[in-house]
Parts: sequence; C-alpha cells; structure tokens
Amino acid sequence: MKFAVRLSFLGLAFVTMFSVLGLRLWFVQVASGPAIARAAEEQTWLSEASQAPRGDIYDRNGTLLATSRLVPAVYIDRTFVLPEERFGLVQNLASLLAIDPDELDAMYEEAGINGRFEVATVSSETAFRVIERLGGLPGVEVVKVPERVYLSGPTLAHVIGHLGLPDQADLDQRPDLDPAVRIGKLGVEKTYDELLQGVPGIVEYRVRRSQVIDQRAAADPVQGRSIELTLDLDLQQVTELALEEGIALSNTVKERDRRNGEDVFSVTSRAAAVVLDAKTFEVLALSSVPDFDPQVFVAGIDTATFDALNEAKAFNNLAISGLYPPASTFKAITYTVIEEESLPLPEEIEGIDAANRMVHCDGELVLPELADGSAQIKKDWYYPGVIGWLDIHGALERSCNIFFWSAGLGTWQAYRGSLRENVIQEWAKSVGYGAVTGIDLSNEADGVVPTRELFEDWAEFQEENPDQPPRLDPARLELGSPWVGGDLMDFAIGQGAFTSTPLQVAVSYAALVNGGSVLEPRVVRRVLDNTGETVEEIESEVVRQVDISEETRQALLRDLNRVVTSGTAEAAFVDFGPGLELIGGKTGTGQTSANRDNHAWFVGLAPIDDPQYVVAVVIEEGGSGGRIAAPVARHILQYIMGNEPTPIVAGDKAD
Repeated sequence: MKFAVRLSFLGLAFVTMFSVLGLRLWFVQVASGPAIARAAEEQTWLSEASQAPRGDIYDRNGTLLATSRLVPAVYIDRTFVLPEERFGLVQNLASLLAIDPDELDAMYEEAGINGRFEVATVSSETAFRVIERLGGLPGVEVVKVPERVYLSGPTLAHVIGHLGLPDQADLDQRPDLDPAVRIGKLGVEKTYDELLQGVPGIVEYRVRRSQVIDQRAAADPVQGRSIELTLDLDLQQVTELALEEGIALSNTVKERDRRNGEDVFSVTSRAAAVVLDAKTFEVLALSSVPDFDPQVFVAGIDTATFDALNEAKAFNNLAISGLYPPASTFKAITYTVIEEESLPLPEEIEGIDAANRMVHCDGELVLPELADGSAQIKKDWYYPGVIGWLDIHGALERSCNIFFWSAGLGTWQAYRGSLRENVIQEWAKSVGYGAVTGIDLSNEADGVVPTRELFEDWAEFQEENPDQPPRLDPARLELGSPWVGGDLMDFAIGQGAFTSTPLQVAVSYAALVNGGSVLEPRVVRRVLDNTGETVEEIESEVVRQVDISEETRQALLRDLNRVVTSGTAEAAFVDFGPGLELIGGKTGTGQTSANRDNHAWFVGLAPIDDPQYVVAVVIEEGGSGGRIAAPVARHILQYIMGNEPTPIVAGDKAD
C-alpha cells in the first residue's frame, strides 16, 4: 500500500515537472519568440554595400569615351520597415516615382527579409520630392550612386559594349557578383569587367527596433581600373561615316540597276570595316553597321527598343562575327601559295599555258573532265569580255578568276588524295582563316576552311541526321567522296563553302605584308590606375610565324599597288591624291546564293614601302567590290595618309 502511494506521488511529480517544462518551452518559443529574435538580431552586425564607380575608358590618344557620374537613386532597406508599414510605403513611394505599385511590391518581396534594393535612379527634382517626404517613408533613402556615361554615343558601341544586370549564367560563373549591380555584357565592358568594376564600399551597423544603435567605420568604394583602347576616335568616326555612305551608294546603284532591268534582291543595310596595324596588330578602328547607343542600357532598356535593335541585328559585331566568303580578296593568299609552293597549272586545257604559267583570260574556262563526259564551263565575272593572256601578276591586277581556278585545278590534278591536296587550305589556316583570331572581344566567329575531311564529316552527319538542315547538296552523298575538284577551284578564289570574318581577312593581309608574323589582334593597349598611371601594358601575342620569302612579299606588294593604279580598283582611286604609289589593295565580290545580292569587299594597304595599315571593308549584299567597297576603303585610306577624303562615288563594276 505504501509502495503504491509513493508510486502515485512520483508519477504526479513527473507530470507536474513536464507540464512546467512544456509551459516554459511554449513561452520561450511562442510568446517570447519575437522578442528573443529581436534581441538576437540586435547582437548581429548587418552590412550595406555601396557601388564602386567603374573605371574610365579612353581612346589611344587619351580622349575620354566612357566614365561614371554620381546620380541620385532611391533605395528601400527592409530592415527599417515594419510588416504593417509595407502597404503604405509601397503605395506612397510608387506614387512619388510614378511607377506601378505592383511592380514595386514585387521588387520588395524579391529582396527578402532585411533586404536592401535600388528602386530607381531619379532626377534631382524627384530626389528632392522624396527627401521632403522621408518622414512618412520608412526604410527609404536617397543616395548617390555611380551611373555609366558613354560620351561617344553609338560610335565605338561594338567595341566598348554596354552594361546589364547579371543573368543566371553570369551568377553561376561568378558567384561573388551582386545581382543588383550592372556588369559588362558586350565589348570591352564585358571582356575587362572584373578590372573595370572596382571594389564596393561597406558599412556595418546594428539595429534595434528599426533604429541603428551601433556602427563601425565605413570602407569607401574604390573605383575600378581604367583602360586605354588601341582605337583612334577620329579614325573610327571617319570609318563609320564611310560605311554609312557606302551603304547609301549601294542602294543608289541598285535602284539604277533595277530601273535598267537588272535583278536586285535586297536593300543594303549592313556593313563592317577593320583598320589594323600590320606590325603590332592593334585595332585602330572597328565598325559594324547598324549600331546602337550603349546609354539606353544604363537605366534599363525597354522591351520595344530592345526588340527593334535585335531585329535589325544591331548587337551583332559584323567585323568579328559576320561570316562571308572572302571572294577575290583571298587571291592574295592563293597568289602567295602559288609562288611559295610552285603550284602547277593543269596540262592540256585550252587557254592554259602551263609551261609559261600563263592563262588566257577570255571569260570562259572549259573543263571536259566530268564523269558523264560532258563539258563544264565556268564563266568569269567579266564575261563576255576578254582580258587576254596574263601571268600571275596581271591576273591579280585584273582579278582573273580563270588563272586562280587553274591553280586550284592544277593542285587537284597533281595532289588529289594526298596530304598535299590541302596545301592552299593549310596556308589559309596559317595566316588566320578557319579559327578565331583571339581578339579581346566576345562572340568572335571562326569561319570555315573547306577540305575533303570536312566535307566527308558533313556528309556522314547528314546521312545520320536526315532531319537536320543539310549542309551539302544531297547529290554529293552519292559520290565516292562529296569533295570534288570544283570545290578546290572555288576555294582558290575565296568562294564555295569558304567563310571568314572581316577581321580574319585583315589579319591574313597583315601577315602577308609584314613578312609572315601572325599575332592576336587587340583593342586594349593599357590598364591604368586611378591616377592615370600605367598598371599593365597589353601587347599582342605572336601566334605563329609563316615562312614567306622576301621576293614573294615584294612582288605581292607591287601587284597590289597595280590593282589601284591600273586594275579593278583604278576608277575608285583615280582621285586619291598624292601618295597613290604607296597604296595597295584588292577588290572582291562575294557570291552567296541565286536570290541574294553579292557582298562587296575591298582590302587596302598603306604604305606599300613599309606596310603599317590594313583596311578591310565589306558591304553586305552591297554589290561589286570595285564599284562599292573600293571607294569606301579609298576614303578611309585618304584620311590615314593625310589627304583630304573625297566623296564616295561608284567605281567600276569589277570583281
């Protein structure tokens, strides 16, 4: 009995004890939870970052192109906003800033508990109105933040680039990024973003009942490094204006051709140009039309404007990403290979004197060696005209396709199926075609140098993936190999499946005329600290050295001069002025498809006695190289050589 009583008392004691403990836990977790949380919060140091101004961007002569200025911005810090104050804050502030309260509330929610976020940059007048009402806007502050200013407007847009908020891919690649701070999204703003960004400032403080109770010494933001471009603003402006006038000229000529009953398929609207230092591979000008104004991205671009620019392909830097057949500009490379490798001309074909290395440029090349026994006739650009018997020098001057087709055919006949079959392609790759050049800009294209191996890979892919767009004519899949002699012939004149960028064309010419040095082109030459002192010199790295004899180099330079003095670009350069004897160049007319107009090309050089400047111009679907692109390049070369640039008028309709 006594034992049962004692057991009952013990059980009662345990029940009482656990009840008290449970009551205490409820008090701590529920009744006193918020108070304890606030007490814990009061012991926690919060940090607030302030944006650093981005580094400045200068041209090669020290002209300021992009900088930062301080502008007022409205921020909300949720640490200082009680839950019951949220609705009134959102409504009142949205009204002051003339923005949608639902959008502001969504921003508030996304910031999270204790989040601090920028609502908008505002004018001085709006900032003053907000400051007047801060007493009724808990958590709101108006602070000065750095804002990017692009002083050159659309000029150099594709080189300088623009800013934008980081997307998920940016955050995955660089987890330290602040998702609320804009970063470089294009051009050198992107490539050199980590240098330009700077170090944000930090303020640390503790809060009690939405009031700061303690604060540590602030660390001020540090401006990012500045960069000096290789480009010359004045030359860039001349280049951009010349391209725009070249586009206008093309459309004027097309309208005249249309009235004369000729086929015209499009309105010319796009073009690109590169001016490259042939010794250092510094880019002196780089232009792509159409362009855009980077300033529209600073405060956030609206959807309609973005869509319009995107539709016009204004963000595409055609100078480094536009892919075109280089056309007859490539004949300078084929010329070099013929001379350096002693490429044979075909035997026993009418109009080809293989022994004396001469070709009769009568407008037609008749090839009797087809599988079905029928003859194939390839017509030159000047057909039905006759230029006469030409050696390699006259063929380059007059851009005779028949001569360079013959070199391709001779190579095919002599080396078909061997490694040497690719001798012209290997030279092309060695001077910069078929791979990115390594320029310090994003989105560079690599292009295509067609070979037997590539065509066979394409054929295999096409057979295994019949639902994918075909790269080859299906009839080729029935052949023993999809690569035939005509492909090598077309490659020798820069046509067929061959594609390249204007920058690659400029790089290839620089290598040919400087003695064979191929370097990585650059658009930034120096990194500067906040005092303007040089922190780092950026030089172009040597990629490879190509063996080109001095005899071949000098012969090529002489013949490129003949192109502008008595060849296909003579009419375009007739009013060049003093120093024409120091200018060289090559016209090109890139054929694409039956329902597209030809691309107009010209590559210019100066001075011939010590080549330093390479000017590559392409007018997309612009027409004839001699007629449209050559006058544009002539205008740029006149400026470079110190002559007064003359109006851009049509030259001869020549390849």
